[in-house]
Amino acid sequence: MMLTLALMTIQLLCTGSEAVRLTSLGSLFEDAALTHKNNDNDPSSSASRPDSAKAADDDASYGFDRSFPIQHDKLIDDGPFDHDERQRFYDAFMDGCRAQENDRQKGLCNQAEADRIATNLMQPANMKNYTHLGYEKVAAPTKLVEALKHFWKTQQRQHNPLKSKFEVGSTYMNHWTHNDLFRMNIDDEKYSSKHLRPLIWDETKPILEKWAGGTALTPSSLFGVQIFTGNNVLPHRLDTLPFVINAIIHVADEVDEPWPIEVYGHDGKAQNVTLEAGSMLLYEGQSVIIGRPYPMKGQYQAEIFVSFEPLGYSRQHDQQQDASMDESLLSSLYSNSWQDWARVAKKTDLTDKAVVPWYIEPRDEEYYGRWYQNYPKAKLVSHSLNCLHKRDNS
Repeated sequence: MMLTLALMTIQLLCTGSEAVRLTSLGSLFEDAALTHKNNDNDPSSSASRPDSAKAADDDASYGFDRSFPIQHDKLIDDGPFDHDERQRFYDAFMDGCRAQENDRQKGLCNQAEADRIATNLMQPANMKNYTHLGYEKVAAPTKLVEALKHFWKTQQRQHNPLKSKFEVGSTYMNHWTHNDLFRMNIDDEKYSSKHLRPLIWDETKPILEKWAGGTALTPSSLFGVQIFTGNNVLPHRLDTLPFVINAIIHVADEVDEPWPIEVYGHDGKAQNVTLEAGSMLLYEGQSVIIGRPYPMKGQYQAEIFVSFEPLGYSRQHDQQQDASMDESLLSSLYSNSWQDWARVAKKTDLTDKAVVPWYIEPRDEEYYGRWYQNYPKAKLVSHSLNCLHKRDNS
């Protein structure tokens, strides 16, 4: 999956992830903050938001390829930014990625960027739109906000967040200088958090269904809490199937200045959306491009990414794209989507599993039934999310 943020498409390895004892927020991020301070001369991490960029929060509109390459690899010099500074920032970003390649890996960064940019350019026009603009910032349900606040407060001192591992060639974020992205599992019984998954689905689904014009939705994915840390930069990208109708839910932060999501809606204009406690961003993941082109300033920002798809959407879409697709075997859909996101399918046992993904348990009758209604002939194959789940609980 090419995920944005939430989630959006982090390229993780299934093995070798480092578990970190979160004795306190300060202890987790202290070393990272020191490293960032020592790397302030790195051009790929030290660029600050130009003052003119603040105008974007005041409804000053601009289009693609002004703040960061999105649909082309060269910036356009007619936006509210310092064009030369932004181009140098991107060039340093790519140079940092290429510096990690050995002779056998040469070209991986360039290919990843070519794929990202080509997808951003071509995919939106081929997608079905469910809303006029494609995104909206809304208040998160009070019940959900309180549950997440309680989880964060009680678990941050005893949880074992996993530190993400990135493959050489990944341009999801500037991991070659600031690989400090963590994930807190919400499915581990010893943290008394298994109730969060059904609660998040129950609280977000009706909001997203209403926002999408009354469209019936079925769950696609829901990860744990993603914890971004200082100087993370997230290039703009789109999601792939089956991540269609999504929400980014703000959990907590300790930042020196806002770290907005730069969103390009169906009108092609940029809008900077800042999430804070009690808010979430709804967006159509396949047609709305999102990213964070400026380094995060501060200790951390924690968010949850949840995705749904309209009933029958993936099956119908793949029938249009590939008339020969076997509806009874969804390995091509889920495995390929997760390869884009995690590139671990080749490391995963691709034997036939139950018809419904592991994260939709049979006792959740509504979601189990909806998923099976979406794929009545489904025979699912193990994929990277299953691999990550098993690792989290090992």
